[in-house]
Amino acid sequence: MPHSFFTNQSFFTLAGASAIVFVVCNALQSALNFNPKWLALVLAELVALYGTHASQNALVPSDYFLAALNGCLIYCTAVGGTTIAGSSRRKARPKGLAIDSEDPQRRDFTTSWF
Repeated sequence: MPHSFFTNQSFFTLAGASAIVFVVCNALQSALNFNPKWLALVLAELVALYGTHASQNALVPSDYFLAALNGCLIYCTAVGGTTIAGSSRRKARPKGLAIDSEDPQRRDFTTSWF
């Protein structure tokens, strides 16, 4: 059993980096009701660029260009996970029924980002 959930080795994988973006953005969404569409992209790019820098394997500027492309892949993976998780929660509402008494603008952990 691992001693920590995220390790340096898992951070440098697509699944690990996508999980970081997924968890951080959904936690902010749930706790603070704050998750603009650009936040996950910025975080994904930061994670990808930091991972490239921390690996100390970036020898030429094109390595950082590839890191930016990987950031887009991390973002798309996190968005897909959130969309799938959020789609299973949608309830069909009969036509003509008023909006639920709960705050319709309140977002929880698995509310789709889009």
